[in-house]
Amino acid sequence: MISQDKILKDGRLHIFLLGSGGPMNNRLRLASSIGIIAEDEFLLIDVGPGSYRNADILRLPVEHLSAIFLTHFHSDHIGDLGEANMMSWAMGRAKAIEVYGPKGVGKVVNGFIMAYELDTGYRIAHHGEDTIIPEAGTPIIKTIELHDPNERELFFDKNELKVYAFEVDHAPIKPAFGYRIEYKGKIVVITGDTVKTKNLVKHCKNADILFSEAISYEMLNNMVAGAKKLKLNRFAKILTDIQDYHMEPIVAAEVAKEAQVKKLVITHITPPLPNETVEELYLKGVGDIYSGEVILGKDCMKFRL
Repeated sequence: MISQDKILKDGRLHIFLLGSGGPMNNRLRLASSIGIIAEDEFLLIDVGPGSYRNADILRLPVEHLSAIFLTHFHSDHIGDLGEANMMSWAMGRAKAIEVYGPKGVGKVVNGFIMAYELDTGYRIAHHGEDTIIPEAGTPIIKTIELHDPNERELFFDKNELKVYAFEVDHAPIKPAFGYRIEYKGKIVVITGDTVKTKNLVKHCKNADILFSEAISYEMLNNMVAGAKKLKLNRFAKILTDIQDYHMEPIVAAEVAKEAQVKKLVITHITPPLPNETVEELYLKGVGDIYSGEVILGKDCMKFRL
């Protein structure tokens, strides 16, 4: 079990990969979510379906959850927003969570507030206002709007923990963001879903750890060929379409090399990888491009800077 007091007070930056997979359900990897902890601050970057459960399994200090940052509003990045808010509140959180995201975040947050409205009332009535603090149950909406799409802007600055947002290219989803987290000279960058751009490389510069999305075109195209043989044309089209707004692992390696990052962690893994042999195929060619440490993300991985 992780010592909550230690990770909140040890002066280090702690990162937890709570969801390393994509939208295709499987037993090994949940959808996107990364936890960041430093100096009494606990942040979540995206909250894919089921990902909050991993925060609970790891016994992270969820009662200290202070903010959630959404990269964009695809369901595999927002599905557990309601659970993250409700259950951290039930576990003792005494202040409202701030939820940051692109324009439209208010609609998303208000939808979850409405969906959980009855449950919110039940818990207050059952446990009492001294135990379940009513004003802590409703998230605070924080819309991110960049003045210059080519520059990053600071949106969170507490206890030396800083979060910068920058725009990424996930068209037709616009805007979509990546996030650069800085703490006592350490840098972590989370790409969100995107293709490679010069802007992305710029904002990844000199990161200690880059969490980059990357899907396997080769594996998806094998699935496309099989789907077409079975006349599953709709499925084949979707698997083909998704390749135009995601990177593949060798492109993520190019970003890491050009940005001179120290460590590359591949996330948003799609399609699911059932065994180690297929995992090795997923990273084929990455080591030929990027000479730094490469990690294929898995749920509940822990990093410390």
